[in-house]
Amino acid sequence: MKDNTESKLPNFLIVGAAKSGTTSLYHYLKEHPEIYMSPIKEPKFITSNFLKFPFQGIGDHLVERSIIKTWEDYTKLFSKVKNEKAIGEASADTLYYYKNSIKYIKKYLGEPKIIIILRNPIDRAFSAYLHLLRDNREYLTFEEALKVEKKRIKLNWDFIWHYKNVGFYYKQVKAYMKYFSEVKIYLYDDLKKDTLKVVQDIYKFLEVNDSFVPTSIKIKFNVSGIPKNRFLHRFLTQPNPLKSVIKPFAKALIPKDMREKIMNKLIQINLEKLQMKPETRSYLKNLYRKDILRLQDVIERDLSHWLK
Repeated sequence: MKDNTESKLPNFLIVGAAKSGTTSLYHYLKEHPEIYMSPIKEPKFITSNFLKFPFQGIGDHLVERSIIKTWEDYTKLFSKVKNEKAIGEASADTLYYYKNSIKYIKKYLGEPKIIIILRNPIDRAFSAYLHLLRDNREYLTFEEALKVEKKRIKLNWDFIWHYKNVGFYYKQVKAYMKYFSEVKIYLYDDLKKDTLKVVQDIYKFLEVNDSFVPTSIKIKFNVSGIPKNRFLHRFLTQPNPLKSVIKPFAKALIPKDMREKIMNKLIQINLEKLQMKPETRSYLKNLYRKDILRLQDVIERDLSHWLK
């Protein structure tokens, strides 16, 4: 791993996959006193070097506003690094766009450690759909959206809309394993089953104190679902005048970590899950079968449960 701590640049990256727990990992790592995480979870600077702007999907212009497109602005994200051993960020599109991402990671960051977390691609696709449905951006049924995916990609919609395409992990993962010497691969299944074990294993991989327990370890971040009450969801997730009035008092009375926990809990309580149609799940199983079987050989993990 290139020592980027002196130049205050990332020496590790969480590259994806999107909707596989990367936001939760970002928060768990951010709490560690020896780890510095970019204040913006997904700067997407690496992919901004080759993606075509503007994105054309519904609400994509809002996403694009947060993308860091210059090297100067990217380095500013890490200007407050002090003596942290590990410096990182978590742009979840970096895995998907591996063909070009790897080249630009090498150019700007050298040889950072790579963290990959993978979710059953069937569930990942549906979670991405629910994410956009939650944010009032998707207007089609899941089945309809799958049918128009190629058209959306051709029209330059942001990668979050690439429900099926993002889940073909085999070539993505294989490329990172080929071009980087230190790559750690986790499964979303493991994160759900024993969150602390996975997180502390990442701490060990990053060569920081692996006995540290983040206070947010039981919180799931960026959960997908359908808002039971859209007004409440907008109030919790978007700026509004009432929140501006309340915020100074909340800051004075409640610690930041506690505020985040309360907000996340309220958001989750207000979400309900939709179920995927059995015939759609069957279709996606057949679509991903070959890729999953190849992937399990590369990462040396049994993934047969993804096909059940």
